[in-house]
Amino acid sequence: MPYAVALRLDAAAAAPIEAMWRALAAAGLHDDSLALGYPPHLTLSIHPDAADAARLREAVDACAARWTAIDVSLAGFGVFAAPAPVLYLAPVVTEALLLRQRRLAEALADQACDPHYRPGAWVPHVTLAKGGPTGDPGWLGRALDTLGPLAPALRPARAECLELVHFRPVTVLQSHHLPSGLAHAAASV
Repeated sequence: MPYAVALRLDAAAAAPIEAMWRALAAAGLHDDSLALGYPPHLTLSIHPDAADAARLREAVDACAARWTAIDVSLAGFGVFAAPAPVLYLAPVVTEALLLRQRRLAEALADQACDPHYRPGAWVPHVTLAKGGPTGDPGWLGRALDTLGPLAPALRPARAECLELVHFRPVTVLQSHHLPSGLAHAAASV
């Protein structure tokens, strides 16, 4: 069971994303996001089960002490193509978002990390659906057809909670509510 550090989105922004998850499940296209039982979020890093849990906690504590909540605009849909498609909501990539991810990576430089979650390789995303039946080239089109009518309900989000989780099943090990604030970007990252 690996660890992840995530920025959870506020409840108002999460509601239409959860509606998308339900629509995909009802259409028989994907139900894992619902089954996971964890709210919509941006994963900042993933670490193997052998990672030092105390070091992860320290780094999350240190980041949470300096960070404020940040605004996140969801710009549209994206797809990771291989090995099986992963459909996601793509946030506008901002310097504030990249700096938070980079600061976390720096704080955890001594810990093994999934290579997709290293600075310079990380693609911010909110996962909607993974895969599709093997050999079903129409899966992605059907998923987009299902989600298209729901897209207008998406709203600007706030990444307002920094969490350390251990997953499958998801166990929240730490949760820090990030304060709102007009702090200078350098002070909040």
